[in-house]
Amino acid sequence: MSAGASLKPFVVILSAKPAVRLPKNLGTLELNFPEPSGLKKVLMTKIEEESAGTPIQTGLRFRVFLNAENIKDAVDSAKGLTDGIVSFMTMITGRGMEIPREEIAYELTQDVQERDFLQVFYDIPIKLPSRRQVDPQSLIDFIDRHLKLEVPFSEHVVRAVRWYRLGAMVTDIFDQFNCFWIGLEALNPLLQRKLSAKDDPTVCPECGHRWVTTPTVSGIRAFIRDKMKDGKTLYRNIRQLRNDIMHSTKELRELRELVSAYAPKTGETLFRAICYLLGFEEWETVTHRAILREFPMRGELQGSLVGGEPSSLGPSGQDPHFELYHQVKELKLGEDGSATFTVVTSLTASIGPGLKFKPREIRLYGDSETSGAILSKTLRTADGKETPI
Repeated sequence: MSAGASLKPFVVILSAKPAVRLPKNLGTLELNFPEPSGLKKVLMTKIEEESAGTPIQTGLRFRVFLNAENIKDAVDSAKGLTDGIVSFMTMITGRGMEIPREEIAYELTQDVQERDFLQVFYDIPIKLPSRRQVDPQSLIDFIDRHLKLEVPFSEHVVRAVRWYRLGAMVTDIFDQFNCFWIGLEALNPLLQRKLSAKDDPTVCPECGHRWVTTPTVSGIRAFIRDKMKDGKTLYRNIRQLRNDIMHSTKELRELRELVSAYAPKTGETLFRAICYLLGFEEWETVTHRAILREFPMRGELQGSLVGGEPSSLGPSGQDPHFELYHQVKELKLGEDGSATFTVVTSLTASIGPGLKFKPREIRLYGDSETSGAILSKTLRTADGKETPI
């Protein structure tokens, strides 16, 4: 946050499904967090859905009230806070939960004409085709080479492969980096043996006696420094990141940009190390494709709520929001298995009486191999008037 930045009040609504249950007789759980930027308040309520005529708890909704410089910072702050809350819930209950997903955020400043608004739409109803075709011969080669390894050599490799798979599945970049690093640690003894890298000794400052107190990652270091491109810099940076994350020497928000850059590089390093230990002569050039994370496609609508008071921005005590409707008009399958959809989407505003919505931007997000374009945008008001936007 920049020095002297003016903060504005926001509310951010997030949800987690599935989740743990709140007690049956508890309507709302309130948590307060005093911070330098002001009090952060979290209201947790149940998400209930009917099954055979009976409401059952299927998730949790979080309403986070906080101060932030802008709506993006408000969402990021709310996600970080609720991530911590559900992490403690997991400790107490043993029920793992994903980071709550932001749904709606809007400004609560008094006595202004326009307030920032953001809504996120998930789970676009498109049947996503299976992605990335596997080469059967490559699969056979990897499995065959692994089966020829001796125990426990083979066990270290299979653990590293599983850590690679887990790193490809998680959505949090810190979790991804940790998975890839642990995968490298599983290979460390094998890399030490193959590269003749001994454990680093400890030297007594008094007598100069040298001995190994604990196993070290000298195998990882030797592989990255000697075998990977720009290895010295790469090893120094990912090793420092590992220490900063594992030992909490820096706040995660300070490391986010570095982890975003180095988690993929650590993943490729693990991939190359596995190929190297499996005996691929061309281990440096075996095709390594960027991690494809199957995020649900999502859209974001950002704009301004014009008029009204913070207490009445939505209809009948609700939050201001938009109802979303999709209709798939056309589907084309390519020779490579790719799919192209043409979808008509309509948004219906549910806002307080007398308010207007000023659209600013519509954004679409997918994974690294998803592309798309909005072909046309039209605003249709209640009186039937249409305006291209």
